[in-house]
Formats: sequence, structure tokens, C-alpha cells
Amino acid sequence: MKIYDSLSNKNIEVTEPITMYCCGPTVYNDVHVGNIRPIITFDVLNRYFLFFKKQVKFVHNITDIDDKIIKTAKQNNENELELSNRYYLRYVNILKLLNIDTNMIMPKVSENLNGLISYIQELINSKHAYVSNGDVYFDVKSIDNYGCVSHQKIDELISGVRIENSSNKKSNLDFALWKKTTEGINWDSPWSKGRPGWHSECSYFINKYFGKQVEIHGGGVDLKFPHHENENAQNLAISHLNIAKIWMHVGHININNKKMAKSEGNYILAKDLLQEYSSNIVRWFMYQTQYENPINFTSEYLNQLNNDFSKLIKIINQTYIELILKDIKINFNTNYLNPFFVNALENDLNFPNAIQVVWSDTKLLRSLISKKDYEQLSNTLSSINNEFKILGIKYQNVLTNDNLKLIKEWKTSLTNKDFIRADKIRNSFIKKGII
Repeated sequence: MKIYDSLSNKNIEVTEPITMYCCGPTVYNDVHVGNIRPIITFDVLNRYFLFFKKQVKFVHNITDIDDKIIKTAKQNNENELELSNRYYLRYVNILKLLNIDTNMIMPKVSENLNGLISYIQELINSKHAYVSNGDVYFDVKSIDNYGCVSHQKIDELISGVRIENSSNKKSNLDFALWKKTTEGINWDSPWSKGRPGWHSECSYFINKYFGKQVEIHGGGVDLKFPHHENENAQNLAISHLNIAKIWMHVGHININNKKMAKSEGNYILAKDLLQEYSSNIVRWFMYQTQYENPINFTSEYLNQLNNDFSKLIKIINQTYIELILKDIKINFNTNYLNPFFVNALENDLNFPNAIQVVWSDTKLLRSLISKKDYEQLSNTLSSINNEFKILGIKYQNVLTNDNLKLIKEWKTSLTNKDFIRADKIRNSFIKKGII
């Protein structure tokens, strides 16, 4: 598989053992739909590797202490860690509702303070960080190629990005590794009572779980600067390597062509969307556009996708029912995938092309039955099942015990030319939305 690396602007071959890191949420509120696009993207990548029995180690961090968490907890008159744990559990529930494989490592910042403090001390010892009035800052000018991830030059004005100014810093570009504070929850450190800076967290976790470099690292494109740039700077200082071999940056979700963002009040919570649409439709929506590109959300578009997806499922259901009615047995192959589907995903996780293969395979089913090409039909149904598995689509098997009884009764009615009863059974399946 080749993935587009946004640092080198090239497609790079993924090699084993496969290590992946996807930046997680700051759990001070419920996540919005834009927050879940990166983790769905990485979930498909993870599922694909696991399908082919690749060795994969996947980390998805949780920022459970942050200024936003402290502010919200203060407003609620609540303990910070109790608040963040509540939203963490709600986030995990969203992941499960979206059929995201949660068998990944999900470290919390609050449970890794000793390691973070040691990591920051290592940066101080190497002269890439400095203590100033109890704060600790990374010295951006201490490395040669700061700006390589976001393709910006250090001596240029970085427009449109909030840089925290402070008289304690040597340069306004220097970023906090440790913040001295007595406001909200804090911990003892060699420098002051305080808490870690946001940018030190992911850099430390990658160092802890993967060593000098992770194979694939990413998140939303808005993290490219300053977060990913600052992660990378710390790794360059300590390991003299970019923190990731491949950088994946997932595009925004827009609402009416405007970026979805809580700060602008322009967002839809994932939990609210899942009240209206199934996880299948939410995921199907994400696959309509290449992951690097923005995708525009409208209710009309999701309703159209819902209708289209229902038609696709009905074709598959009709195929299974027809096979039973005709006494045709299919041998499923749990390892078979359409080579065109494989090619689509191995070419930088090309979701639109992969979806086209799912549609093509589904449309092929009826003609294969007509041709009595049952070997190819077995392969095609096997591939569709495996395509759904990799895409995280939950297919509701039409062949329940109750439905099987009805299908057998339908078959008997047709054999006995009791067409009134046969039509009644057929109409009941239509009414249920099965066919």
C-alpha cells in the first residue's frame, strides 16, 4: 500500500511492522462530525491491514487535561478529571456506535505525567528547551528545519495562526512544553506546579509506544500547524528524525461550504447525527470524497446517500432470497477481495474508487444468477462481505430464522402455485424494507 505523505508530497510505501498514530480529541465536550472523520479514515486503514493479517500497532490519544477542560469544569463547578472522563466515555460510545474498532491503545495524558515530565527534561538537557519563570518552552531556532511539516519558513510571518505571545519566551514562535499554573488541576515538576503543554503530549506518546519514529501519523488538516509541526520539532531535537515516515492529513467537513468548527458555532454533534442516520450512512458519507479533500455536509446529501445505500442493500438481500428460492448453495470465501477494491485502497486509500467497486460488484449479482455462474457469484458475494467488513459497514443479514421460515413458505407457495400467498409474503418483505 502507498499513502500520500503531506510532508514530501509523494506516495510512500507502507512497510511492516505497521505503526499508526491518530491524534485524539480534547474531551471537554461531545465531539462533532468533523472530529470523527480522521478516526474513521484510520479505522479503515487499520481494518485493511488486519484483514491481510498484517502486524499493526495503533495508538489514538486522549487529551483529558487542557485549558478548555479546566474552564468548562470551573463553569460546571466540577472536578476536571471527572468531567473529562465523562466525555471520554461518551467519545468511546460514539466510536462503538460508528463501528470503529476500539482495540487500539488509547492513552490519557493524566495517566502519563511522570513520563511526560521526563520527556520534557530530556529536551531541556539537550539544550532544545529552556525554563523561564517556571514555564518550559521549546526553542524553535535550536533546530534547522522548523516548518517542514507545514511547508512554512521560520522567518516568515505565519498569517492566520494564533501564536501565544509571552515575555518569558525567547521567540514568539517558541511553544510551551510545561505551563506554570495554580489554576485548576496541576502537578509537581522540577520546574513548577503546573501541567503539560498540548504539543508535548503526542510527541511523548509516539516516543513511548513507537520509539524514534512512527510509520503513519495524522489527524485533521487543521493540526498540521502548529500541533504537528511542534510534535515533529521535538522529535527532530531528540531523535534527529521526522516523527513520522508518512503524514496523513484528513480534510475538513464543511457545512454549506463553511468549515465545521465549535469555535464558530458551525457544527453538528456526532451523537445528534447518529440519532437521524445509521452509522453505515455516516461512514458512507465519509467515503464519497478522497480523505485529503474537504467534503460538504447537507441534510439533502445525506438523505440521497441513505436512499442510494438502501437500494444497494436491497439488491444484496434480493440475491440471498433468490438463491434460497432456487436452492442454490454458495460457498463463501472469507479471504477473497475484488482486486479492483484492493487496488483502490492501496492507492492512497482511494475511497471513491473503492465505493465504485462495491456498487459494481452489487450490480453484477443478478446477471450472475441469470447466467448461472455460481462460482463467480460466490466470489462476488464474498468480496462484498469483505468490502463491508473493511469499510466498517454493518450488514444486517436478511437470513434470520423468522425470515428463513417465510422464504421457505414463499418457495412452497410458488411451487404450489399459490400466488396470492406468495405475493403476500413478498409484500411483507417490501414493507419491512428488506427488498
